[in-house]
Amino acid sequence: MNKLIEAIKKSLAKDGINENVVALLKELREWFKANMNEPGYVKMVRLAYEDIEANGDYTYLFLEDSDGKANLEYFIDLLSDNQNKYNKEELQEVRNLMEGIEPEVEEETEDNA
Repeated sequence: MNKLIEAIKKSLAKDGINENVVALLKELREWFKANMNEPGYVKMVRLAYEDIEANGDYTYLFLEDSDGKANLEYFIDLLSDNQNKYNKEELQEVRNLMEGIEPEVEEETEDNA
């Protein structure tokens, strides 16, 4: 997996989001299918490359002040250390974004004292 992650990062840095990145993401998806029991990650990688194929860019903007390339790099970084507790939490948030699930907003309660 690390070789694929590094190849994706190098391709993004050199050429940006392109067909090579899509091909590498497809390889990464196959790696997750074959080596990990994490269907959520398999789906997320598929959604990522399908988004690029459909839009010519990565449009899941988890980092609001960044472009698609930076967001894709961040997503790849999270996947590279997917056993990290905090990365798992953020990957769940990214997955919710990809699937169109709105984040739950905690309601503030006012004390009427």
